[in-house]
Amino acid sequence: MALQEEISKQRLQTKVGKTIRVLIDEVKRGEGIGRSAADAPEIDGVVYVKPPFEPHKKLQVGEFYDVEVTAADAHDLWAKA
Repeated sequence: MALQEEISKQRLQTKVGKTIRVLIDEVKRGEGIGRSAADAPEIDGVVYVKPPFEPHKKLQVGEFYDVEVTAADAHDLWAKA
């Protein structure tokens, strides 16, 4: 299991700095939790999305956003809209 975690971490690290398309599944306190096209719900990791800087723009459940990946661990990604 430790070997697989390290492989996953290395694979996800290659996405840092790139833009990916994310479907938002949930919004909590303005921040989104979503998944990319490569992620299956309840099986794969998630993408945590910080909201846009513009106060009038809010993340919406069921919408797609192009986000910039800012960090990764062995399971999940963090991004900004």
